[in-house]
Amino acid sequence: MKKLSKQDIWALIVGAAAFATGGGGSAQTYEQYSAVADPILEKHAPKLIEPKELKDDDVVFMDVGCGGGITREYQEKYMRYYPPEGWYKTYEIFNPLNSWSEKFDARVTEGHLKKLEELVGRKPVAYEAFELGPLDSGQILNAAKRNLPLIDADCAGSRAVPELSLTKLNVIDAPVAPYTIGTSWGDIIIGEKVLSHQRWEDICRAIANISGGGCAPAMAMTGKTVKEGTEYGTMSLAIKVGNEVLKAKEKGDDPVEAIVKGSKGYKIFEGEIAGFTNERRGAFIWGSAWIEGTGDYKGKTFRLWYQNENQVSWVDEKPYVTCPDPFTVVEAETGMGLSNFRPEWWIQGKKVAVTAIKACSFWRTKRGLKIYNPKHFGFDIKYVPIEEKLG
Repeated sequence: MKKLSKQDIWALIVGAAAFATGGGGSAQTYEQYSAVADPILEKHAPKLIEPKELKDDDVVFMDVGCGGGITREYQEKYMRYYPPEGWYKTYEIFNPLNSWSEKFDARVTEGHLKKLEELVGRKPVAYEAFELGPLDSGQILNAAKRNLPLIDADCAGSRAVPELSLTKLNVIDAPVAPYTIGTSWGDIIIGEKVLSHQRWEDICRAIANISGGGCAPAMAMTGKTVKEGTEYGTMSLAIKVGNEVLKAKEKGDDPVEAIVKGSKGYKIFEGEIAGFTNERRGAFIWGSAWIEGTGDYKGKTFRLWYQNENQVSWVDEKPYVTCPDPFTVVEAETGMGLSNFRPEWWIQGKKVAVTAIKACSFWRTKRGLKIYNPKHFGFDIKYVPIEEKLG
């Protein structure tokens, strides 16, 4: 078990943003991070444990943030407005609450996690992160508040993914049920049985769509499932890469090169942002970005398409790097991964680079590629491993 410092978690945010393929939340500023972290760190010690430290029959919980954008119609009906104590007022105009309705001030309560404990009959010994992204800082801080460690692994494989079905848990055929879902309206939903991982995704996405764009599904796993259904060491890797990026900035070195070297990956493009689109519907965000090449890529145009996270790319309209291989657009000056959830970050003329790594080996299996490939998103593009694409 490894105790984490405030600097470790800040490095995790920076490093995870470089792996998150535009999703997994948005990286905070150091000041924003400190405002959240300092009160927790005064009372609790965040810890990471390796999967091998778990016993096979241990219980581990995974609490997921599921969601994205919703249409104006749903925003007007379901979005929670601030200050928090007034969120229900717009909804109540057209849909009167009941005498027993509770008006929660928190975005999502712990109630769905307590209900999961009741369903499995045991308390968890640790928490597991769904994916690798900046929001993992919240995962480890929340685990610390519960006096539990976070496991040094993730289920999506060193990246963030847009759907709950896109995990190694699905690849190894691990069960989902029982599960619970919490919403910011105070609802607690119990799932005792579900057809498949994709059906779980569809159910949770529908609930997110009618809950202001997000919900919090939670599931329980055994220690054995965690050992078989996760990619190990990804939190430590993000901390390592984040520290290298921060050191490079401090010394005036190239932070993009620090990402490539630290991740054992590739720089697949560089240039200036030329355009960005963003559509919000179905508890997803969708869109494209265009980058006009500079340096070795001058005269070329890179385009990507994302569903929450980056999925498919083209250079001069010819298919380039695609999912499941992760690729992320990062600021050339800072090395910070750009979030597709923050359109204001995609300023025309901003100098950026695109970094990428090989997909984890489980995504390259027969079942893995059947689950996660460009055709899953409607593109008639054959997946070609990045190392083959780049020659």
